[in-house]
Amino acid sequence: MTANTDVVVIGGGYAGVIAANHLRVREDVRITLINPRTSFVERIRLHQLVTGSHDAVVDYETVLGAGIRLIIDEASAIDPAQRSVALASGGAVGYDYLIYAVGSRSAAPTVPGAAEFAHPVAELEHAERLRAALSDADPAAPLTVVGGGPTGIETAAELAEQGRSVTLVCGGRLGPYLSAPGRRAVSRRLAKLGVTPRSRP
Repeated sequence: MTANTDVVVIGGGYAGVIAANHLRVREDVRITLINPRTSFVERIRLHQLVTGSHDAVVDYETVLGAGIRLIIDEASAIDPAQRSVALASGGAVGYDYLIYAVGSRSAAPTVPGAAEFAHPVAELEHAERLRAALSDADPAAPLTVVGGGPTGIETAAELAEQGRSVTLVCGGRLGPYLSAPGRRAVSRRLAKLGVTPRSRP
């Protein structure tokens, strides 16, 4: 890269922040990060936001290195010929190199009734709605968590640690990404917390 190379990163999630911070060590690079949220969302902590044990959001000044320019806005269009990113609020940001790191969104639920009656926890707004719903619910009301992956396991454990009655439903083996000893350790921990596992044979 030549002197004063401009790199624009679209997306202020994990990938965008890591990319910006890695590039920051280059003295010949100016970095601009564009993101619509004013705070960094720790998606891997959203289950803790649900139970109130963690806020799951931190200021960007905490996670972005010095010298990185932060623009709170939405990228509305990319013009590769002009090497510029149009902003939703107006104006544009030029670049020499562009990193597109907008992340992912949770898939629309396909199980009948899930969209109407279940609470996902994949995004900040989802977790906030579930937290509000739980605060209004009877603490003794039974809860069912569907999904035997990391989010499901951690959500079930967090809720059980609050003394709630939790059933964890997974389509097959609990924590299929784990080693056999890892699955046994998770099963023991969930059993100690009183989580009732349910899976198909």
